Amino acid sequence: MKDGPTRAPAPAKARPGNVVELRPRSAAAGDMEPSRPLRTLFLIDELDIGGTEQQILELVRRIDRRRFDPIVCCFRHGAKAREIESLGVRVIHEPKSLKADPGLVLRLAKLMRRERFDIVQTYLWGANTWGRVAARLAGVPHVLASERNVDVWEERYKQVLGRLLARATDRIIANSEAVRRYLLDHAVPADKVVTIYNGVNFDRFRTACDPAVRRAELALPASAILAGTVARVEPAKDHGTLLTAFSLIAERVPRLHLAVVGGGSELEGLHSMARDLGIAERVHFTGARTDAAEWLQTVDFSVLSSVKEGLSNTVLESMAAGRAMIATDVGGNAEVIVEGETGHLVPARDPQALAEAMARLAASEDRIREFGRAGRERVLDLFSVERMVERTQALYLSIAATGARAAA
Repeated sequence: MKDGPTRAPAPAKARPGNVVELRPRSAAAGDMEPSRPLRTLFLIDELDIGGTEQQILELVRRIDRRRFDPIVCCFRHGAKAREIESLGVRVIHEPKSLKADPGLVLRLAKLMRRERFDIVQTYLWGANTWGRVAARLAGVPHVLASERNVDVWEERYKQVLGRLLARATDRIIANSEAVRRYLLDHAVPADKVVTIYNGVNFDRFRTACDPAVRRAELALPASAILAGTVARVEPAKDHGTLLTAFSLIAERVPRLHLAVVGGGSELEGLHSMARDLGIAERVHFTGARTDAAEWLQTVDFSVLSSVKEGLSNTVLESMAAGRAMIATDVGGNAEVIVEGETGHLVPARDPQALAEAMARLAASEDRIREFGRAGRERVLDLFSVERMVERTQALYLSIAATGARAAA
């Protein structure tokens, strides 16, 4: 963007020694290119709409098919599974019938032996646990896990299992420095953990949508300022604090409306809460949607009230859509948002601080536009999906080459 701000520096919390810069070394440096595409299995609990699921979709969409032969496996099918299949990538559905399902481990190990995978990459707690056990039983040469949040090992048994499985894992990919620090604080060896940031697919935001369509769907007044939160309606996102914050400034900022885009277990309770707070006419619940990119281009600014995050795809995608961002200072949010330049960071579970940030932003359309432009530039520089894919491929090739040299 020619009229954009000066390109932003690397995330403040991700300076040298933390984020691993991984690029394939040249053949002259001793690297060994694979003689055939590496058969690579991506394993996750479910493939419905969600941030991690979207990252897998973007990775298999762009992965170099000359070097990798990707297959995806899930325990529960969903919308993202169909999208992945539409790319010509095979999706295997291996149902998980019990919370602790020994039969699943055996079935996964059988699948991995039959398909002769070179690499297994697992995501989220269930797949990280059962998938890594199965991969080692099957003799898969290279096993990686991905951790996406800062609460993955809250229970004692998960800490014990996590540390044991880390010994049998080539690398654990953290999607933010906050997640990496969490793992190191829980006694995972530093040489096991690398940070590869989530990536945004800018193609989803290059075709402008008509905000009037969705604003009309909400029957908004022409003068309304629309804040939006696009996230699953689950406890970790703490929509209750957001509604409380909105109620504190509703009279002071009469033009402000709020769109709650997403479905989840707390949706019904939030409807009741909005009525009790007297803000139901200005809080609009859309339910689960598949057009998140269009909603992010419809709102004037984006809000996220989470109590925990790894690296929020809502934050990244909001900024990619050119929207100013207000978010809680949890997880990796501060690695993306620059306070006072691309948006505002507020403490979690602090409705007063969140309310004041919303009121300040709503009071200045110039600031909304300025933050939006700066945020888009920052995400384009540092958090593109191409960057994520490049670093992930480089990690796989590095691990495979090291194993090949050791075998030789």
